[in-house]
Amino acid sequence: MAEDNAEPTGPDFIKGIALASLPEDSVLAGHVGEEGVLLVRNSAGIFALSAHCTHYHGPLADGLVVGDTIRCPWHHACFDLRSGEALRAPAFEPLACWKVEQQDGRIFVRERLPKPGQNLRNTRKTPGKIVIAGGGAAGFAAVDMLRRLDYQGEVIMLSDDSAPPVDRPNLSKDYLAGSAPEEWVPLRPEAYYAENGIDLRLGVRIGAVNPRAQEVLLADGGTISYDRLLLATGAEPVRLTLPGATPSDVFTLRSLADCRQIIARAQSASTVLVVGASFIGLEVAASLRARGLEVHVVAPEMRPMERVLGPQLGDVIRALHEKKGVHFHLENTVSAFEAGRVTLNDGTSLDADSPWSAWACGHASNWQKPPASRSTGASP
Repeated sequence: MAEDNAEPTGPDFIKGIALASLPEDSVLAGHVGEEGVLLVRNSAGIFALSAHCTHYHGPLADGLVVGDTIRCPWHHACFDLRSGEALRAPAFEPLACWKVEQQDGRIFVRERLPKPGQNLRNTRKTPGKIVIAGGGAAGFAAVDMLRRLDYQGEVIMLSDDSAPPVDRPNLSKDYLAGSAPEEWVPLRPEAYYAENGIDLRLGVRIGAVNPRAQEVLLADGGTISYDRLLLATGAEPVRLTLPGATPSDVFTLRSLADCRQIIARAQSASTVLVVGASFIGLEVAASLRARGLEVHVVAPEMRPMERVLGPQLGDVIRALHEKKGVHFHLENTVSAFEAGRVTLNDGTSLDADSPWSAWACGHASNWQKPPASRSTGASP
């Protein structure tokens, strides 16, 4: 996340602004002292909140106001206009709010409001034990919100990863590029889980679920009972089967452990083949170019990101990456790896320096608040 060292811009809301300068269904960025503040006016009233998202510091002035919420333009984190509460991941920290007053046709922003307390909506009996299956951002968002809503029951989080929940975007961006230290990657420090009474169990695989008995059956033969079970396993990346390649030649990026392996291999590699030209594939390509590797991207599409962004933006994205030295092999797939050479389906043969690394960059559906000095990286 970018460090906000810039001088505050826009009007000083302490001095007030004309009511007419903030029409209904509009937003206006300004400041209160040194803090950036966003005024939002809709049919429900006028609200003053932090001007930047608590996830990656995205400018909320460019976001979308929907009802009583505002959504970040970068990764779609959603916040409550009245309380500033983070309603949807990838943001977990609320926005600060300020008191708003109207006087003589002018709007004034006064003191910062205290963070409101919350109570769990108890419309029926509260379950005593909740089990979360999955150690990604979705599972973390669930346990974090339960505790923020003052849920007092037992919470168990089961993850087959070796590390606590991490900020997965960094695995293909800043951390992979070498511009962010590893302490920026976890969504929360390890102490957070014990301090909040969250039983985080790593390296645990689930074999089956018995809903009739309300039990999770573990792969090692153990069982865990539950009153409520949340399945938050996320998606699996596309795994590349490459004839002639050994597991040490082909990497998949999904977990922190995967990223550590790629970084370790990149220390001695000179060339890398990235399979896939969507968000994660292109982020990996940019990050490994930042490490000085020669990068080739193979993808079946005519243009990178064309299905998502269209042909014009696809051409722009390709040109940006080529300017940085990335080589594209589009409308192509990888057919074989043999004797230090990769063969594409059109017959092209690419020499591979030793060692050669090929990544299958499948999209994982899982996505906190980074430190104030974290850089933003590229935003989709």
